[in-house]
Amino acid sequence: MVSITFYGGVGEIGGNKIQITDGDTKVFFDFGQSFSMGADYYTGWLFPRRINGLGDYFEFNLLPQIPGIYSKEMLSDTNLPYVEPDCDGVFLSHPHFDHVSHIAFLDPEIPIYAGARACIKMYTYIINYLSSIVY
Repeated sequence: MVSITFYGGVGEIGGNKIQITDGDTKVFFDFGQSFSMGADYYTGWLFPRRINGLGDYFEFNLLPQIPGIYSKEMLSDTNLPYVEPDCDGVFLSHPHFDHVSHIAFLDPEIPIYAGARACIKMYTYIINYLSSIVY
């Protein structure tokens, strides 16, 4: 039986994180950041600390605590234990930050898929984004 779980993108602009499960197969459609992410806690120059990976994101419910998708390094300062990835892939619809920006937290063993046009556009964006959050 197919199930669809929305971890973001419902009742907000952006932040699309849609999990589709069918039997043993689990994939995500997009893994982005909401336009209003952290607005209650962070403004202007203040943003989640890079040094503790997903710590601030989980503390303030800015990202869902989903076992089996995040990298071991990003989970090091959280209460969510690392488990081997159980996600078969992430499909990116297009290269806007509200669809792709949180892929940097995912386990590198999880394949990321995108069409050729999206890949060309995403290359520069993702390299710049990853260099700003990965320590």
